[in-house]
Amino acid sequence: MWSALRFAICLLALCGNLFAPSVAAQLANSERTLTLVAVGDILLDRGVARRIERFGIDYPFAHVKSILTSADVAFGNLEGPLARKCSPAEKRFRFQAKPRYVQTLVNGGIDIVLLANNHSTDCGQTGLRETMNNLNRVGIRWCGAGDTSAEAGSVTVIEKNGIRIGFVGFSEFMPSYSRSNLNQAGIAFASEASVRSSVKEARRRVDIVIASFHWGAEYSSRPQEKEIGLARVAVEAGADLVLGHHPHVLQGLQTVLTKSGTVTRRSLVAYSLGNFIFDSPRGWNRRMNESTILRYTFSKNGLVSFEAIPVVIDGYRPRPGNEAESKSILTRLDELSSELNAKQLP
Repeated sequence: MWSALRFAICLLALCGNLFAPSVAAQLANSERTLTLVAVGDILLDRGVARRIERFGIDYPFAHVKSILTSADVAFGNLEGPLARKCSPAEKRFRFQAKPRYVQTLVNGGIDIVLLANNHSTDCGQTGLRETMNNLNRVGIRWCGAGDTSAEAGSVTVIEKNGIRIGFVGFSEFMPSYSRSNLNQAGIAFASEASVRSSVKEARRRVDIVIASFHWGAEYSSRPQEKEIGLARVAVEAGADLVLGHHPHVLQGLQTVLTKSGTVTRRSLVAYSLGNFIFDSPRGWNRRMNESTILRYTFSKNGLVSFEAIPVVIDGYRPRPGNEAESKSILTRLDELSSELNAKQLP
């Protein structure tokens, strides 16, 4: 039977031991760990909103809530503002979810979201500020956005089990109305300089650094050279884990080797987590309805283990895959990851 554990073993076999002996020895003596689950795009507008109105606030996460709440921290990409007031952006696809839907995230177990994406400012700066206020009101954290450019690029720190984990977020897509100016609300841009600066600052403040990006080509199963280059910048600056969103389909995972003095460390890059809660049209691209919940375990020394839990988006919400579905998703993810790990980052 295919399982999340088997996929984790397959990927580690491709890349060798996850840690060099010196780091592995440290992990053996480590008592405290932190678990993080990461998911893809979360949309609370359009078809998903209609399902919420019909079936209730808990509809989107009903089949996966137990997985998300079992982790110390649950992270996802919030695709669009939670705002009543809206200065609508002039674009083809514009999202706006009702502010009360923030309770869907709370009840589903989400702890922190990425706001650096191409939809967070669909209702302008006013909508972005209202979104941040609505998240703050219920205790959900965010990264990649702020009332000033300094806030947008700053690290969001969560401490659990004595381990400090920091999140920074960036968007490759930056309409003129989205960029955060010195004293203007907006999102963080994914330039090499900004990524390097934010990740290095986070590295100084926390034990574990997560860098999240909104990047890549929609519906493409493989990252482009630009995303691979940004991932390298983030890892070399100190990121333990890189999480990607936007393509709406899964892309492969890659381990990246770096050295700091005598210590060898491997970081993990998940180029695209695909969709998670989304109203993808049936028959458009079946890969859009295949996803995973990525579950990571960290110690203060870095990544201890990870697994991919396959899910299928059914009725605009995720559910765990059956045996045949899980095998198909994990086989595909294994193939995409093999391609990436056959040619390590430059």
